Amino acid sequence: MNRNEILERLKEIFRTALPDKAEVMDSIDENSDLRTQVGLNSIGMICMVIMIEETFSVQFDDVGFNDFITVKDVVDYIKNRSKGE
Repeated sequence: MNRNEILERLKEIFRTALPDKAEVMDSIDENSDLRTQVGLNSIGMICMVIMIEETFSVQFDDVGFNDFITVKDVVDYIKNRSKGE
């Protein structure tokens, strides 16, 4: 899976986790800040982590919420840990 495919799937996850901010997701890119631009709070982060684990078959065992600042951080993590990639 390439970076763009991961980003598009992440946008779908963000839309689900943050339905009231779905209209903003089209402008999200890898440089977008998860908290200020995407709008994730601690509950949204938990929801996002669960959905990413299920969607990409990755585990967030060795990281904390503050380890991810931008969408790029999440894409990098998924890209580096996706099974079968």
